[in-house]
Amino acid sequence: MTGKPMAHAPLSLKPLSEQADKNALLDRLVEQARAMFPTLRERALGAIKARRLPRETIEEFVAAGFFKAFQPLRFGGYELDYGYPQLRLCGEVGRACGSSAWVLSVMNVHACQVGMFPLQAQEDVWGNSPDALICSAFVPDRSDFTPAPGGYRLAGRWKFSSGVDYAQWVMVGAPLASASSAPTTLWCLVPRHDFRIIDTWHSIGLRATGSNDIEIREAFIPAHRTVPLAALMAGEGPGAAFHRSHIYRIPAFSNSTLISAATGVARGALEEFVERLRNRPAVAGRAPAESETLDLEIARAGALIDSATAMLNADAQEYNAVVASGQKLNEEQCARFLRNPAFVGQALMEATDRLQNLSGAHGLDESSAIARAFVDIRAMMSHVGLRWHLAGRPWGQVALGISARNPHA
Repeated sequence: MTGKPMAHAPLSLKPLSEQADKNALLDRLVEQARAMFPTLRERALGAIKARRLPRETIEEFVAAGFFKAFQPLRFGGYELDYGYPQLRLCGEVGRACGSSAWVLSVMNVHACQVGMFPLQAQEDVWGNSPDALICSAFVPDRSDFTPAPGGYRLAGRWKFSSGVDYAQWVMVGAPLASASSAPTTLWCLVPRHDFRIIDTWHSIGLRATGSNDIEIREAFIPAHRTVPLAALMAGEGPGAAFHRSHIYRIPAFSNSTLISAATGVARGALEEFVERLRNRPAVAGRAPAESETLDLEIARAGALIDSATAMLNADAQEYNAVVASGQKLNEEQCARFLRNPAFVGQALMEATDRLQNLSGAHGLDESSAIARAFVDIRAMMSHVGLRWHLAGRPWGQVALGISARNPHA
């Protein structure tokens, strides 16, 4: 792969102006995603076998403007409010292909995070390549990160970089040793020519995300391409000063992006389950719809998905309103926004588990949206940010009057 931006058709949407209706723009993006459903669903099985998304899918997402949701306006992005595009746009894509939705969601968030870096770093990424995509790998297997004149020297290996095959930049986490205190973690932006992809991704879930390892043998990282993780976790990245939107001041610990796409994945499984039952012939003169058990299971799955979506939507409304008003999230809010995505993931996993169990052998066929949802949501829930024992505990501590520490900081 090269580090050059991909050629594509002109964007179908114009950059957002101050007067534009963000909701209307998001509606248009969602409509485009809905129109792609048949194609994405048709490609899903082939992508799983290839262990990465088709280049055509990424090019179509770029051309439709899907990756511009959180990109700064000054670089041609839309600066949409945080949270809603993950739920609506990535959720719509997730109905057809969980891996496509995951890559779209995390790459959009990376664009938001790059907007928190110093302005020169943003210029490096998008100045000559406004469609450049960013992947990430935050926890190193090993790293050697040392100060150098004007910046740092970095070498190491990182795991689980979703969408790396199509990224022009990677954002990595690197601990900087200190003789007098604990290491300080910096996030660093590294261009494509400074890292190589190692083919390691053989997961049973989210298989088409191509979440391979990356290796940096030795690279110079200018100081302006680094940000302390602590600053991002506090919503105090230096890049926020150069953008009007509040989204670049939202603390980087929110894990809603990790599970929002799963609302669509679970909904796609439910839709397939219902459609198959509608078309199933009667057995002994009795239609499937006459089964009280099936009726109640369908209702429960729908309620789990709807309530999960509502919880994430309520969170998005709250943290956007608080940060846009210039306030900081309080301790309870921070803990709750860690807790809720993990809880939502459990609800969506229950919904797809029930549908898969009721589907019998049909729910084991890899061509089935139900089977894919069963493993894809489990793969999402394996992310450290969605582990209940880590994500749930801080809220319990706050409720008991104990000062909680963010386990991901």
